Amino acid sequence: MKSCTVLLCLVLCIVPFVMTQSQAHVLPYPGDCSKYQQCDASGCFVFSCGAGTEFNPAINTCDYPLRDRTGCNNRG
Repeated sequence: MKSCTVLLCLVLCIVPFVMTQSQAHVLPYPGDCSKYQQCDASGCFVFSCGAGTEFNPAINTCDYPLRDRTGCNNRG
């Protein structure tokens, strides 16, 4: 009985910690639509989209360029 209680306590204490560590947020990179940031508990990392694509915040992934995107300083 004691071992079951200890095991239950460990599971209830560790699972929420592991779940919060694995959750990442994808965000646009300010001023450059060809990049995006992935942030989690360890910090934020900047990634570049593939050639000819830009980050689309509506679907949180790189996509074909959109019209009328404000804040994209990298456009000609």
